[in-house]
Amino acid sequence: MHLSRKQTILIVSLASVAALLLIGLLLFLTVFRKSDPIPAEPSLPPATATPLPSDTPSPSPAPTETPTPTPYYLPLVPEGAATTPSPLPATPAASPSQTPADTPEAAGVPPRDGEYNDKIKEFMAIGTQNGEAIAVLLVRVKPPEATVVAIPCETQTTVYTLAKGAKITGTETAPISLATARAESAREGCWNLIWAVKNLTGYRAPAYLCVDFSCMEAFFSFAPKLPADSGEIDLDAFLHILGESEPDRARDMAHFGVGVVRLLGRVSLWDLPAFRSATRGAFSSSLSVYELLKLMGDFKKVDAFTVAVLPTECKNGVRVLSDAAVLPF
Repeated sequence: MHLSRKQTILIVSLASVAALLLIGLLLFLTVFRKSDPIPAEPSLPPATATPLPSDTPSPSPAPTETPTPTPYYLPLVPEGAATTPSPLPATPAASPSQTPADTPEAAGVPPRDGEYNDKIKEFMAIGTQNGEAIAVLLVRVKPPEATVVAIPCETQTTVYTLAKGAKITGTETAPISLATARAESAREGCWNLIWAVKNLTGYRAPAYLCVDFSCMEAFFSFAPKLPADSGEIDLDAFLHILGESEPDRARDMAHFGVGVVRLLGRVSLWDLPAFRSATRGAFSSSLSVYELLKLMGDFKKVDAFTVAVLPTECKNGVRVLSDAAVLPF
């Protein structure tokens, strides 16, 4: 069969389009299922070497006061572990093999990794404003129940300072809210917050969802009212929450998060473009698109949300976790 020139061009064009569509589909499926795993903390910077003694005596420097590191505590431990909090230095003792991951174990408080599988999904929900985390929620979803635990953002813990590539260049005792601001990128700031919460509680979240609150005005134009346990929440109510003091803000942020989840459980596919437009550039996650869709499916199966706030107290002018604080999961 002899094909005309036009027929040949048409067939070649259709074949090219089909090949491009196939390649695009494969790329989409790769991204669709690709997660962004949270790495383990990198090693602390090596300690400065102590100079060897010299035969030539040198004048003694004037005495200076050596600052005492501020202790912090790990009062929050998994069930079955020792419940007596152990003080740790804000800057771990220098050791060539030491990593931040070793710190809780050195205190007798083994860290516990969260779960994310077909039956149980645990993650950290983060809300940021001007680079700082002002909402930190630990979420556990096991249909038909879900638990949301809010951590007051003024709570003190060990926070790392990250350089480019998430390299740890220093540590400080600071509110956990500063962890997201002590990094070169928003993504690494979320990692830093997960590590800071682990330093505080011994619990390491396996994934995160982060929203910058700069998108809230556009978001409420898409969803004027959000159902929550304390009633509907609108933009004015949300702005009021931002001005609250801890732990009230932590509690109301948790209820707000529940309202968002219940809303998303009813979002139709044709509404998603409006939602994406409202949160464009303000939403990030370590979960793949595939995992996010499965998570939304699990939320639709939830009948009961339990909302709690980790108890804190002010000691010497700073907010710390109460000694009796425990995670409910």
